[in-house]
Amino acid sequence: MILDKNLDSNIRFSKNMAYYNSEVRNLDNKELIIKSFDILDSILDQILEVKLKKSAVLGSSIPKVPYLSKIDLCYQMKFIQSNLRETLRVFQDLVNNFSSKDSLNSFAELSVQTNILKLCKKNDNELFTLILNLISSDMKIKNNYTKVDDLINDIGWSGVFKFVCSIIQASLIEALVKIK
Repeated sequence: MILDKNLDSNIRFSKNMAYYNSEVRNLDNKELIIKSFDILDSILDQILEVKLKKSAVLGSSIPKVPYLSKIDLCYQMKFIQSNLRETLRVFQDLVNNFSSKDSLNSFAELSVQTNILKLCKKNDNELFTLILNLISSDMKIKNNYTKVDDLINDIGWSGVFKFVCSIIQASLIEALVKIK
């Protein structure tokens, strides 16, 4: 994880996307979901710990709270914006759908694909478009990605999941950098 405030934020963001991808490389579907959840949950913990240490007695630690409560706390303390809050909530839905007792633990399930599309829609902003354009401009890339459907057809659902999670993770790290 790159927290260096001296780096240009775009460079730091792209390095953190690469960091996420190195952390989840070669994982099967279930491991990918678990590791991605752990990464995001850990960053939320770090955000809350930084605030707690700044405002309370040194050595205090964050109490164990559920993932959704961490999201709400970070939002209420204005560390994350509403779009990131909603993204993290959709991510929780995806994890729940993927790991439910009736699940096949597969990206082929409609409920999981629906959550991935929701994640893409929540993050379909200038940054998302810029990243798609940068990927498309790479000389090694044969296809032009102008929308998520193009990406799904080329790299599959798990690839799109990794792509969106790398953006989510890098966005959370940016929130952490701002408060450090």
